[in-house]
Formats: sequence, structure tokens, C-alpha cells
Amino acid sequence: MTDLEILQITPERKKLFITELKVLNKRNFKLPVFDPIVVSFFNNLSKSILADSDLNKVAALAALGFWLRKSHINQIIAENQHITNSKKIHSSPLGVVFHICPSNVDTMFLYSLAISLLVGNKNILRISQRFSDPLIEKIFELISDNLKKEEFKLLQEYICIVSYGHNNEINEYFSGKADARIIWGGDATINTFKTFATGTRTRDIAFADRISCSIFNTKAFNKETSETKKELARKFFNDSYTFDQKGCSSPQFIFLLGKAEDNKIFEKDFYDLLSYFSSHNYNNDIASIASMKLNKLVEDSINEQNVNSVIKESNYLYFLNMDQINHDLIHSCGAGYFYVQQLNEINQIQELINKKVQTATYFGLSDNELIQLCDVSNGLGIDRIVPVGSALDFEYIWDGFNLLDELTSKKWVIQNK
Repeated sequence: MTDLEILQITPERKKLFITELKVLNKRNFKLPVFDPIVVSFFNNLSKSILADSDLNKVAALAALGFWLRKSHINQIIAENQHITNSKKIHSSPLGVVFHICPSNVDTMFLYSLAISLLVGNKNILRISQRFSDPLIEKIFELISDNLKKEEFKLLQEYICIVSYGHNNEINEYFSGKADARIIWGGDATINTFKTFATGTRTRDIAFADRISCSIFNTKAFNKETSETKKELARKFFNDSYTFDQKGCSSPQFIFLLGKAEDNKIFEKDFYDLLSYFSSHNYNNDIASIASMKLNKLVEDSINEQNVNSVIKESNYLYFLNMDQINHDLIHSCGAGYFYVQQLNEINQIQELINKKVQTATYFGLSDNELIQLCDVSNGLGIDRIVPVGSALDFEYIWDGFNLLDELTSKKWVIQNK
């Protein structure tokens, strides 16, 4: 095992043997839950990201920078005071956390790290060798630069980002050393990592393949000003196209809540706005994605008897009208390929979702309809309900898990009377 070499990215970029990692060799845990040094570290990193002209102009990276701000981290701490305020329960770090980071959402590694480090854990983050985004490389450099500062040197024992290929020996070594594993890679990755031996008390927090949706009250949309409609199309574009519909919270299907005449007006207006916006802002090989979507349409038409018609289509955007959406079989190919389902009332969604559905973004729903949506989806699916434009916003509650709770150890302490 000692001859297995990997590339360490942070705290210092160099090749070394896996047994040399500082994060594994120093087993003392000096950081308590919600230590101010961690808040300060991420606030400094936030400032570095937001001050960089290459990074701050990318929506996903700017959102990451804002998420890491001291004010937001302190808000998270305030919302989780139950972790530290109990007189009988003492919360402490769980230990070493092994993060298997996704390749389709390149910023997720830092959200995962922030939550785990915030409760005092030591962290190994595995980044794919195929990953080659120069902007994320710049974020790696910013992390390393901040770790060199005297006030944050202690965190060098807590943050270790590594990169290596598909190597079962290394995966099993890290799995055996971990007190928890966060597996972001979907069903195939989860099944692979389940084959590796772990400690009997190792916690696995696994994020399976999920799909997401948007719900529009079409009458409410149709009443809006042209500027509001354009802004909604922009927000929906960011939700959908940022990770090419590959993020678990990116909408793949759209529910139209309203009468047939309102739905038709919505379909035309929203399609035209989104098509225009995507044609001016979506950078990809148009010939390739047009061919990909055509092939997907043929596949759906063969495999799915409920494809009613193609409402609209262009190089940048497909709207497919469905009689009924079968989430076990339907999966968008990305690049602006959306399934559309008509709803007369919000309660109908109960028959159209399952546990694969993670996020529902919405526009124009009343408070009563939001409560209905929560009630009818109980036990069936939908873990997040957020406005259009917020699909990609990361929160410490994800896929139904409060990650801060999952990544802390609870000691039952009876004090002297």
C-alpha cells in the first residue's frame, strides 16, 4: 500500500504516497464544532473568489463566493444551535470524512468541504483526474494560498484535496480510514464504493441519481410585465443550463399549472424568451447537441408511449408534451431538452412524482398551493421547494439530510447535580 502515489492538490500541490498525507497522520482534533477560525477561513476565501475578475463573472462561482461569506455561514450556525446548545448532548467532530466529489457539478467539492469542516472534521476530497477546468484550478490555488497564512495553518491538517484515477486500492484505503464518506457521484459511484470495506461504524451519506422539475402557474406568468418574464427566463436558464441539466437540482421537466388557453400562451412566450436567451448565452457545439436531442427524441418516442407531441424545438431548446411522465424511464439528455406536463390543480402532482424527484422550483404558486405541494409529496418525493432561479443554491439540508447533524458525533453527558 505504501507505493500508491497520488497527486495532492492542497494544502500543497505535489505527488506523494497515500500514507504520507498529513490529514491521516495527525489524529488529534483541535477544532470544536463551529470554530470561528473556520468561519474566518471561508470568509477570506469568499473575498478572494469575489475579488477575482475571472471567477466573479461566472454565475456558479459568484454564487459560491457569496455562500461562503461570514454572514451566511453565521446564519447557518444560528439555524443549527440545537447541535451545541443541549445540556445533555455534547457535539463533537465525527472524525475523518472522505468526499467522493462529482465531476458534473464542479463547485460541489467546496460546499461539501465547508459543511464538514464547519463541524470540525478532517477532510479528504477526491477530485477526478479528468477534471481540467482552469477556473476551478484557480480556486484550488486560492485555498492553498489561504492555508499558508499563519492564522489558518492549523487547517492544513484538515483540508486535503487529492486527484487520482480509478484505483480500487486507493479508494479502499481511504474508505477504511474514514469515519464518514460523502458519495456525490450518483447510483453507479455509490454501488462501486459499497464494494469497498469500511469500518463497522463508518457513516455513508450517499447522493443517488436524482431529477428535478419546475412548476409554473401559467395565468400568473401571463399577467407579468415583459421585463419580469425576461428575468424569469434568465433565472430558469441559469437553473437549467449552468451544468447542462446534469446537476441533480437542474430542472428536466416542467409542470404547467393552469387552463389550456393559459398554458398555450405561456408555452409560446416562455419558449421564445428562453430560446432567445439560450441562443445568446449557451456555448456549445450546436451541431452535436442538435443531433443528440434528435436521437433522444427518437429514443423517447420508441420507449415511451406517453410522448404526445413536440411543442417547440430548436437547436437550443426542445419542449416535449407528455401525457404522463414516467421518472423511472425518462431522463433528459441535457442541452435544453424538457418534458412538459399539464396540471389542472396542484394535487395532481401526487401521481406524477416519485423518490427520484429532488427539487421543485416554482413561479406563481400561492402559499396555500405551496402547503398543498408539501402535503401531497410527503413520503413520495421532492426534498426541496424553491423559487425559479434558486435550483442550484446549496443548503446544509440536502436530499433530506441535515449534513451538519450527520457529520457530528453526539456524546450523552450527565453532569454532576
